[in-house]
Amino acid sequence: MNNPYKIEPPFVVSFSGGATSGFMLRKIIDAWGGELPEDSRVVFANTGLEHSKTIDFVHEIEQRWCPVTWVEYCPELKYKVVTYETASRKGEPFSQMIEKKKYLPNPVARICTVNLKIKATTAYLMDQDFDEWNNAIGLRKDEPHRVHRIKGDRGCESVCCPMYQAGDTLDDVENWWKLQEFRLDLPRHMGNCVGCYLKSRGRIEMVAEDEPHQLDWWVDQEKKTGNTFRKDRTFRGIQLQVLQQGRLFDDDGSSIPCNCTD
Repeated sequence: MNNPYKIEPPFVVSFSGGATSGFMLRKIIDAWGGELPEDSRVVFANTGLEHSKTIDFVHEIEQRWCPVTWVEYCPELKYKVVTYETASRKGEPFSQMIEKKKYLPNPVARICTVNLKIKATTAYLMDQDFDEWNNAIGLRKDEPHRVHRIKGDRGCESVCCPMYQAGDTLDDVENWWKLQEFRLDLPRHMGNCVGCYLKSRGRIEMVAEDEPHQLDWWVDQEKKTGNTFRKDRTFRGIQLQVLQQGRLFDDDGSSIPCNCTD
């Protein structure tokens, strides 16, 4: 039986900086005998709104396991390559995208994932003389609804989900990390873009309770543009509600799936 983690080159590992995609990356490295082939890349697309612990985790991965290319959206050049030291930490790529597009992303028009991650990574790979490639994305066996939405060909790339093929679930991921020398010490509600508008209200309230400053950028963008990321809530409203009344909602699993993965 073929190992789904031994992906056919050329390929890219879309590393979100989360525990799930970190698990996938390690399995891919192991499938290749501990060293990735030359015609492969591991890419972390930084939006500038990831938690500082996510940024530190990506850096630890590149120090321990393999090289990681950090890319960021750049309106003039489509992308730019940065490092742990120079990576944006105040939402600069996201802010630049909003300024260029002149509107906020929303659940219907998710321009953030497309521009900040997919297009930036694609532009980088094409500059690396990749004509076509397999793209490994960290979607698990217990996420079939997300897999069925994302799998398939996307122009010059063919998306694959080795974790789904291997049958690995969130329990497998968490149990594996418990045995490692290091891990991402971050609650799930803080993962990816901390204040992501696709997260359930309960998750955003948890962020507002634990680290309310993480929502400041989102509040500022809504104030600056005079619009909102969603019609059913505002980030300032959630901040004030949690400050004055505490949390009113639990995480009910209603977060909208996106391509950023965990």
